Amino acid sequence: MIGVLYIEDNEDDILLVKMSLKGYGEVTGARSWNEAKELLETRKFDIVLLDYNLRGEDGLEVLNEILSRYRLPVIMVTGQGDEETATRAMKLGAADYIVKSVSSFSKIRKVIEDALEKHRLEEEKRRLEEEIRRTNLELEKSNKFKDLLIDILHHDLMNPAGLAMSFVELIETSCEDEETLEYLEIVKRNLNKIICLIEDVKELSKLENIKTLEKCEIKLTELWEKVLDEYSSLLTGREVKFIRDSEGCIIGNEIVKEVFSNLLSNALKYSPDGTPIIIRVWDEGDYSITSIADLGEGIPDEYKQSIFNRFTRFDKAGVKGTGIGLAIVKRIVELHNGEVWVEDNSPRGSVFYVKLPKGHA
Repeated sequence: MIGVLYIEDNEDDILLVKMSLKGYGEVTGARSWNEAKELLETRKFDIVLLDYNLRGEDGLEVLNEILSRYRLPVIMVTGQGDEETATRAMKLGAADYIVKSVSSFSKIRKVIEDALEKHRLEEEKRRLEEEIRRTNLELEKSNKFKDLLIDILHHDLMNPAGLAMSFVELIETSCEDEETLEYLEIVKRNLNKIICLIEDVKELSKLENIKTLEKCEIKLTELWEKVLDEYSSLLTGREVKFIRDSEGCIIGNEIVKEVFSNLLSNALKYSPDGTPIIIRVWDEGDYSITSIADLGEGIPDEYKQSIFNRFTRFDKAGVKGTGIGLAIVKRIVELHNGEVWVEDNSPRGSVFYVKLPKGHA
């Protein structure tokens, strides 16, 4: 049995509703708004029927108070010709309305059932929205805390790491013992790992907080040329073949250069000295695509997706890396609405592909 409060100053109308809902709802009548308020404060109801023409009261004001204070579904009960008023009540939040008549009251059970279901759905929506709001607040706090930790990491760890590196290099200049120099090289190598990790974490954190990028027309071939120039000292003795099937014009941000830098760095780390690296740029419809192929060990199928996640790195003895370089690649490509993936090279090694939309100026 559902609890129904009928606010109506005509006792006969209250009796008619009680008869119409017999066996389905327990109807309590209230002859005035003051009487109804006392009942609402002391008893539990599932729904309210409200007579618009309640003596001495503005039906719409009463409706507003019930909705805001008691959060119950309300069905307006109107006289003949009051449909315009009922429509106004619906706009204010009434679940439905019914015209006073024997034929209408015979259908009131269905009207109440629909109103209760509508109210249930609205309450569920409100609950979910509130849950989302709380979750967003928690995420915002979590992100602020994460950003604080990243700033501490960058400031309070980078300084001592850089200072330690300076002292190691200073000791190297005055040291002549070969064994000690070997130990110092190990220290330098590990300090470099720490510094690279700090820089990569800072960069990835910054990229994750970016929603959009300023964009202009850029050419992928020009970005590759800049990267190859920066890596020229590391490319000594390596054959780099650059195939330009197109200029790779896109509307993007020059941060794409970081994608190419990371991919070239990986190709150098994961392929043997003396083996070639092949870079290619071409167009396919609305996209410009670039690839970089090496003759390294290749990447097993089970790693082809996960290597783009943070702190995932396919291990190879003697290879230095933070495991987040490809996560940075993925994030930059996502900011350009593009795709990045890896396939097997032939006869061995890997081919990384970056597909970027040309966009519009």
